[in-house]
Amino acid sequence: MTSPFARIAAVLPLLALSAAAQDKYGGELFELPGSASSIAMGGASVSSLRGPATGFFNPALVGLPQQAGLLLSHREQFGGVVNADLIAATLPVRGNLALQLGLVRRGVDRIPDTRNALIDLNGNGLLDDDEILVGSDVTYFNQREWGLLLSVASRNQEGWQWGLNAKLLGHWLADELGLGVGFDLGVYRAFSRGIRVGAMLQDVTTTQIHWSTGRWATVMPRITAGFTWTFGLPLFGNAVSLAAEATSRLDGERLERDLQLGPVSLLTRMGVELALNESLHLRGGRSTLYPLSIGAGLDFPAFTVDYAYVGDTAENVFEPTHQLALTLNLKALRTLLGSD
Repeated sequence: MTSPFARIAAVLPLLALSAAAQDKYGGELFELPGSASSIAMGGASVSSLRGPATGFFNPALVGLPQQAGLLLSHREQFGGVVNADLIAATLPVRGNLALQLGLVRRGVDRIPDTRNALIDLNGNGLLDDDEILVGSDVTYFNQREWGLLLSVASRNQEGWQWGLNAKLLGHWLADELGLGVGFDLGVYRAFSRGIRVGAMLQDVTTTQIHWSTGRWATVMPRITAGFTWTFGLPLFGNAVSLAAEATSRLDGERLERDLQLGPVSLLTRMGVELALNESLHLRGGRSTLYPLSIGAGLDFPAFTVDYAYVGDTAENVFEPTHQLALTLNLKALRTLLGSD
C-alpha cells in the first residue's frame, strides 16, 4: 500500500505545475481526458477514435457517422491519488452539423498543508532532522480542474472534414480560482486502402487563464497530426488498425517529450487495435506519457465497455493507471426498453 508520504510526494509536482507553470500545463486537462479505448492505444486517436469523446482528440471526427451516445469514464492514477472523470455525449441533431458535449474533471483530495505545523527551529522553512510537524496543526485543501467542451463538425462532407472546439477551463487550487476560454481546430480525411489522416490545432488563438490572484497564464498553441491504417488479416479475416501521431509544442523544454530542439518539443504516440470479432477488440500502445498501455473493448448492441491499463515507467515510481469506460447507445437502449 502506498504510504502517505509517497502519496504526498506524487502530488507535489502536480501542485507545482498547476501553480507555477500554467503556461505549459494549464491546458493538459483537455489533452488527457481519455476514453479507455484511446488510452489503451497509447493516446493515438487524432485520426481513428470513434464515439462520444472524439471531440477531445479531433473535433473533425465528430462528423463521422455514429449513433447518439453517452460515455461515462473513470480513471485512477498514482494509486488513487489523482482521480479523473469524463462524461461526453453525441447529441441527436439534424442537418449538416454534428455536435458533441463533454465534461471532464480531475482532482486531488485532502492535500496536507504543513506550513503552519512546522516547528522551525533554525528558520530555514525546511523539516530538518531535529524538527517536527505538529499533527494537530496540519490542515488540508483540494485541487480541482473542470473542463467543458462543445464540439461542432461538418457531417456527410466529401473529402476533407473540419471541426471546431470551444472550451471552458476552470482550475481550483485551495482558495484560488483560474478561468480560461480556448478554441481548437481539427481536420480529417479518409483515403483508399484503409488510410485515414487527421490533425488538430489546439488553443489556436492561445488560451488565457486568469487567476483570482490577478495573474494571467497563457497556454500556447500546439498541433497534433497522425494517420491510421486499417487492413485485414489473411488468417482471421478481421481488421487490424495501426495508428501513429506526433504532437509539436513551442513552449520550451518539457519532461514528457521524445525530441527537444530549442523551444520546440515533439511527443509521439503509437497504437494497434485487433478486432477478434464484431464484439471483442484488443488494444496496445506506447508514448512518452503512456510507456506501456494495453486494453480491451466489448461491444454489445446497447452499450460498449472499454478498459485500459497503463504501466509505470522503468523506475517504478508510481502505481499503474486503470481506466474504465461505459458507452451507451441511446437508440438501441430505447429499442430494448420498448420506447420506440
